[in-house]
Amino acid sequence: MGLNMKKILLLCLVGVFSASTFADNHLGHSTAQQISPTNTENARGGFQGPSKSKRIMRDVISALNASDDTKIQLTGRLTMSVGDEEYIFEDPTGDITVEIDDDIWLGRTITPETNIVIRGEVEKDWNNISIDVDSLDVLK
Repeated sequence: MGLNMKKILLLCLVGVFSASTFADNHLGHSTAQQISPTNTENARGGFQGPSKSKRIMRDVISALNASDDTKIQLTGRLTMSVGDEEYIFEDPTGDITVEIDDDIWLGRTITPETNIVIRGEVEKDWNNISIDVDSLDVLK
């Protein structure tokens, strides 16, 4: 290999390594710009401040007047089954239809005398308001 060929090869290698170092430092890959894995809040980003959606409805009357997808936590009883995983839930302020999927029961038997806590969200479809139950706990 001639002297000129060695110089050209050396210049090419220097150029390749310089380009990758430049790209790492100028395209956001330098270690100084990386986000610490313990700081996940900065990694996600988003709005921080007051929010109306964080409010949880705690009684049936409030749930009936809430917007779609509002979170609820209600304490009361299931008074009857209306079919197809739907039940009537009652607390001192009123009653509402709730949908409880089979996997929520966890093998427990609930009667109209059983006091329970349900958590989920309000579902509003046209003229129908119901609760989609995510979890159910039996009160002792």
